Amino acid sequence: MIVCLFLVVLTAELFSFHILLGADFSWFNWAYYIAVHGAASIIFTCGTWLLLPHRYKFPILHTGLFLFCFSFFIPLFGMIGGIFSLLLGLYRLNTTAAVTWVECERSSLVNESDEFRPSRTSIGGLREILTHDLDPSRRLQAVNAVCHLPQQQAIPLLQLALKDLSDDVRLFSYSSLEAIEAKINLSISLLKAQFTHYQAPGIAFNIAQQYWELCYLGLAESVLCAHYLEQASIYLMRSNQLVENAASNLLLGRIMLAQSDPKQALIYLTQAFDAGLLKEQVIPYLAEASFALGNYELTKYYMAQLPAFEKGRLQQQREYWL
Repeated sequence: MIVCLFLVVLTAELFSFHILLGADFSWFNWAYYIAVHGAASIIFTCGTWLLLPHRYKFPILHTGLFLFCFSFFIPLFGMIGGIFSLLLGLYRLNTTAAVTWVECERSSLVNESDEFRPSRTSIGGLREILTHDLDPSRRLQAVNAVCHLPQQQAIPLLQLALKDLSDDVRLFSYSSLEAIEAKINLSISLLKAQFTHYQAPGIAFNIAQQYWELCYLGLAESVLCAHYLEQASIYLMRSNQLVENAASNLLLGRIMLAQSDPKQALIYLTQAFDAGLLKEQVIPYLAEASFALGNYELTKYYMAQLPAFEKGRLQQQREYWL
């Protein structure tokens, strides 16, 4: 029966094309063509509906209307496409695996720096181990893995490990933090020795940057942090006295913000921006300084300068201000 339906459809379609191509374009011929083609489309819809899987047959009105439009508005080729794409696609569905969970071997934490891969050990995973794992040896392994992270990511985790109940974990994390701080202090001492013999602006900037690093990473707190910030600002001003530099003004502005002096920070940051630094480097700090001064119109102006398409950490603040 279905084969007969499709033979009738094929015959009617060929006859409708004969009408369309073999006569003049009068209203009668157009109406005749549409009637024959419409009848073929209706028969095709019925035949295709019979071949559909049961779950796709209903509701009948929606399914039938879709099949009819598919065949009526794309003469002949719509019917061929409907047969091959719809029916084959619906009957040859991709099979889904019955097993949704696959057991994986529990991988151990890394002990060597060349074995560390971010895809294997995430920052969040290490934090969870340090916070919730009951096994002290696992927490000690986590601290060892943390030591191979970049300093900016490692120091908060090492400071978290300082509160651990295990003496071994606390001592290991403390010694790791001491090693990082000692490395930076050694770099400062070497740079100061160079600056004593040769007062170059680049050396003074590097000394200030090392002092800033101690505060930025959270290795210095309270009075010691204030002392390091003061030393950093002194060396940056010396660098500017030798050769004024946009990067020095940017860092000076950030230090002034850390010292709760937004008025002076705004001056240095504006100089850095006028010297040609990228908007993304300077504008967030200009907006922060303007906000601290209570100049909300200027804050809104600077927030509007941030790229709208950039999905950065300031995107929500930008949307709030604008």
